[in-house]
Amino acid sequence: MTNGTLSCRRDGALPAAPRGERAEDVVHCAKQHVAVLWRDGVLPLTPRATIALFAGVAGRGVSVQVLCARENLCAAAELGMVELAQPTIEVHLVDRSMPDVIIVDHRAVVFPPGLADDAPTAVLRHSGVVAAARELFTLGWQAALTRYRGPLDGVTGAQLQQEVLTLLGRGHTDDTAARKLGISVRTYRRHVAAIMRDLGAGSRFQAGMLAQERGLV
Repeated sequence: MTNGTLSCRRDGALPAAPRGERAEDVVHCAKQHVAVLWRDGVLPLTPRATIALFAGVAGRGVSVQVLCARENLCAAAELGMVELAQPTIEVHLVDRSMPDVIIVDHRAVVFPPGLADDAPTAVLRHSGVVAAARELFTLGWQAALTRYRGPLDGVTGAQLQQEVLTLLGRGHTDDTAARKLGISVRTYRRHVAAIMRDLGAGSRFQAGMLAQERGLV
């Protein structure tokens, strides 16, 4: 193999990405699984662009697991909305310090840039580094506070979710409720599905009853 390939070099350095390979392209080309520890951000992208990248990967059927730190609730909220439309993406929250890292297909690990302004995002494929990162992610996932389930967590969209709960309890049709809220019927139904899932309800009627019992409406 040539220099910069996946094998360990004789000088002991860890195998890195081929010269010119971008970290975001490594994530974009994932085929099976992407695991993300997200505190401040790994990729040289804006948070919104990063979320769009994860959504696109999940849209191809790739399993995407994102573990967000509590200080990154805004990203968790937006990813929670993506989760409603993309069943292959899961979002959990963790209330402790953790490093930023992305693990792609259990074969590559993406680390954020170093402290130097010109330090690039690092992509490493050393088996030991990958194994350590996977173990760190697994421990964090198991210790996560909760699975982020969207607006009912009160981070963003809480007011809209409250309105959906109220209209649902009043027995409005989907068309009428969506029109009152100024959203599409499809979006309204996604919110209803999220409410039913969060409450563990098997029907809309049961969701309304549970919401009343728990003082949500």
